[in-house]
Amino acid sequence: MITISVDDQVTVAQEMVKMMKEIDPEGEHSSYSDYENALEYVEKRLPDVAWLDIEMPGVSGLEMAKRIKEISPKTNIVFVTGHEKFAYQSFKLHASGFILKPFRKEDIERELENLRNPILKEDKKKRMRVQCFGNFEVFDKNGIPVSFQRTKSKELLAYLIDRRGALCSINDICNVFFEEEGDERSMKSRLRLFFSKLKQDLEKAGVGDVIVKEWNAYGIDTSKIDCDYYDYLKGDIIAINSFQGEYMSQYSWAEMTLGDLIMKSGNVYY
Repeated sequence: MITISVDDQVTVAQEMVKMMKEIDPEGEHSSYSDYENALEYVEKRLPDVAWLDIEMPGVSGLEMAKRIKEISPKTNIVFVTGHEKFAYQSFKLHASGFILKPFRKEDIERELENLRNPILKEDKKKRMRVQCFGNFEVFDKNGIPVSFQRTKSKELLAYLIDRRGALCSINDICNVFFEEEGDERSMKSRLRLFFSKLKQDLEKAGVGDVIVKEWNAYGIDTSKIDCDYYDYLKGDIIAINSFQGEYMSQYSWAEMTLGDLIMKSGNVYY
């Protein structure tokens, strides 16, 4: 679970984070006392729950809730305040909940059990969508195409996805991408540059942790990717119907996987 607590009283926001870590030790829980930095975090992480103080100097929690809903419609807003008089205004904004200060751990747990927007388990929350059928394309968690600085960086990502989580040694990758070049040091240097650019591109899109790096090898964390190819292999009927005889069409090395897919489908494509 990803949560954010915003309160102009720093100790109150930190207390919320402390309790959330006790309730959900594996989650990501952050606190902020200012509007701008809190919204920047919301834009990057799209939290599951936002605990908002209502009375804050400058921008009120009610105004902040409206802005958060524009950025992240599925974020559950729970107002945290010392005054019951704000309850009606909070529910007009379709808030998920409302708790009074000083709050207790039991109050937080009660709100988490009755959220307006259910929180998906982490293994169901994909933060990157990949299209392998047809041309290879990558989309961030908002459905926006990921921009790549180098076309080779995008191709490297495609290759790792094709390998379905298997670690690929630098030598093996070089043999695929630079098979006609003989200078091993130069090949490895170029490969590291492409991976560096790829890492930057994915981090900018908020999905930098999908790359797995081991000693002289790279892979992909398949649990963080929603992929039509992976769904096809699991027998998903939508993915099966979406395969029309094309797989990562822009890459010649993908033809072997394409052949396997065509054999599995039992269809003839022209």
